[in-house]
Amino acid sequence: MYATCPPNSHVVCFDEFGPMELRPTPGVCWARKGHPKRIRATYSRKFGTEQFLAFYDVHQDVLTGTIHKRKTSEDLLQAWRRLRHCYPSHERIYLIMDNLSSHWKNTLVGYAKQNRITMVPTPTYSSWLNAIEAHFTPLKKFCIANSDDQSHLERRKRIYRYITIRNREAGSQNCALNVFRKY
Repeated sequence: MYATCPPNSHVVCFDEFGPMELRPTPGVCWARKGHPKRIRATYSRKFGTEQFLAFYDVHQDVLTGTIHKRKTSEDLLQAWRRLRHCYPSHERIYLIMDNLSSHWKNTLVGYAKQNRITMVPTPTYSSWLNAIEAHFTPLKKFCIANSDDQSHLERRKRIYRYITIRNREAGSQNCALNVFRKY
C-alpha cells in the first residue's frame, strides 16, 4: 500500500502523539557562557494533558491532525469524521494504525464500515511499520523540545504552524487533507 495507491482510494496513516503536558521540556540550544538558565519547577500539573491525533496521507505527503484532551473512542470518532469529510465519499480510505484497544470499539468499526474506511492494523509490537511514526520525531524536535509553554493554546499554535510549514516544504498544499485542522 505504501508503494502504490489502489485506484479511487487514499492510504492514510493514523496514530496518537502524547500525552503532552505543560512542563518545561529540555532541548539542545546555544547558550551563553556562565550559569545555565534554570528550568522552573512544576510540582502540580493543574492544566492536564493533550493528545495529538495525527493523520498522514502517504501518497500526497501531507501530515495533519487535531488536538484533543483525551484519546477516547469518542475523540477518535470525531477525528475520523473530520478525516472522512476531507475526501470524496465515493473514494475508499485505507487507514493504517496500531492495535490500540480504543481503535477497535464497536462505534469506530461501525463508522468505518458505513463510510468506506478500511482499517489496516500494524502487527503487534510493530507500530514502527506505520509511516506516521517517522514524523513524530521532527515534530517533537521542532515544537516540544526546549520549550516552556504557559498554555496549551500556545503549544497548539506552534504545532499547527510547524505542520503548515512542513506541508508547504513538501509541496503538498493542494491536498484536501490540508483543510483538516483548526484551533
